[in-house]
Amino acid sequence: MTLRGKIAIAMAVLTAVTAIIVASTTYVVTDQRVRTEVDRYLDTYAQRFQDPDGRQAAMTCSGAANRRQLPSVRRGDDDGSVEGVAFQCLDRSGDSVATIGVIDLPINAQDRVIAAAGRGTQTRTVTSDGATWRVKTVGIAQGGAVQVARDYGETNRVLSSLKIWLFLVVVAASAVSALIGWLIARRSTKPLVQLTNAAEAVATTGRLDVEVPAAGKDEPGRLARSFALMLSALRQSRDQQQQLVQDAGHELRTPLTSLRMNVETLQRYPDLSSETRDAIIIDLQSETKELGALVDELVQLATDTWDDEPEEQVSLDQIVERVADRTRRRTGRVVEVDAESAPMFGRPRELTRAIGNLVDNAAKFSEAPSPVEVIVRLGFVQVKDHGPGIAPEDQEHIFDRFYRSADARSKPGSGLGLAIVDQIVRAHSGKVTGANAPGGGAVFTIQFRAESESD
Repeated sequence: MTLRGKIAIAMAVLTAVTAIIVASTTYVVTDQRVRTEVDRYLDTYAQRFQDPDGRQAAMTCSGAANRRQLPSVRRGDDDGSVEGVAFQCLDRSGDSVATIGVIDLPINAQDRVIAAAGRGTQTRTVTSDGATWRVKTVGIAQGGAVQVARDYGETNRVLSSLKIWLFLVVVAASAVSALIGWLIARRSTKPLVQLTNAAEAVATTGRLDVEVPAAGKDEPGRLARSFALMLSALRQSRDQQQQLVQDAGHELRTPLTSLRMNVETLQRYPDLSSETRDAIIIDLQSETKELGALVDELVQLATDTWDDEPEEQVSLDQIVERVADRTRRRTGRVVEVDAESAPMFGRPRELTRAIGNLVDNAAKFSEAPSPVEVIVRLGFVQVKDHGPGIAPEDQEHIFDRFYRSADARSKPGSGLGLAIVDQIVRAHSGKVTGANAPGGGAVFTIQFRAESESD
């Protein structure tokens, strides 16, 4: 069943339950109110027979026996009955001795008790001669009792008609509620239906440029906006993957070509001198090493995973000191470190690689004997070199994958180092920027969220 149908049925059921409660209450209250009015009418008559000397009862009963009606009472039919009201007189034993307006009324044990005692009352609904009566039995002080009855058939007919009308109202209200619920559900679920169609189109065709319905301010609107953002992110991710594959193919082609040419040279010229052969082998080892490093960086960039290293308490100043020592040993360059205590939560291997890439880049683009300067503060690392700096046309692309400036193309590298730095820093909720230093050279700044802010 569709969501529209469920909402329509739910509204119909809710309305039906409410209408049934209201209708039942209305019927019960009306029935009690009408019965109360009839009983009050009978009480008015019954009070006439409660005089101490029993004179009124005697006159009524004797009049009934003589087929006459009291002068103060409006005459009805030829038999002397009061219109809509009937009387039955009982002796002390509870037997009927006279009637007015009815052949006879049912007499029960309580009626006989009242007649024998000459006091007390009882009100009930009875059937006589195919008619329904509301009867009040009242004891007479001189002994016996008088039953005063009023026709209750018309009242029952009115209540039955009311019951039918209330039933029709319940049915009509439920039907109207179901229709309104369906219309509301149709309007409310229209964005969901469109969103479902869009999701099915994506699942069927694999296209991520499917049109998403305009978003409103309600929950379906929020869902539509989130879905559109998700598709946009997926499109961007797919485009980046395709670009990564294209760039990777381009970058891998150069070392593979060099490897193939060197291998072919060794195969074609087996009589090469030892010096030439050793040079080719050294070149093969260098290209193989560079190719392996490039493959590792490609895998890490493509999967956005870094060995699932857990976060722990680290010290940026200690990481920078280790990186600086390693760079000094490898390059023989001077690396000056100005560090203060800088604790933070992070993944040490990732941070070491990110800062190491910046220091290695500074050493590569800054000629000796100029030093590489590193400043460390809480949540802050800055690496400065004294090289040619960053050309204006390269400013927006230095963190792009495989991007290499004109000056860098003559130097070893894959163009992935700064992209890896940017990815690691963003994974640590930080930001890395590159700019030209006032005195010349380039300066790269990493700004992490401070330890106090993360708490």
